[in-house]
Amino acid sequence: MIPFLVERFLCDLQMHLEGVIGAVSSSDGEQLERESHTLKSVSGTFGAVRLQQQMTEINECCRRGDVKKAIKLAGNVKVIGQLTLEAYLKN
Repeated sequence: MIPFLVERFLCDLQMHLEGVIGAVSSSDGEQLERESHTLKSVSGTFGAVRLQQQMTEINECCRRGDVKKAIKLAGNVKVIGQLTLEAYLKN
């Protein structure tokens, strides 16, 4: 059961990271808010604290309407996402 859950987490992580990156590329604040909210929740459930903190900040900016700042905060999301994926794949 646990390996299945981790596998599901990794799939969700990749899918929603792509969603965040796409939202940033198109400056789509609504999509960025949705994707960051989902990643915030999923990463928190699996203990990916660094990613959860980043997604929390991005999501809060989007909710306040500060999409510019959210996009700026998402500048290194690909790197943090990759580090998170690598950490889980090692275990």
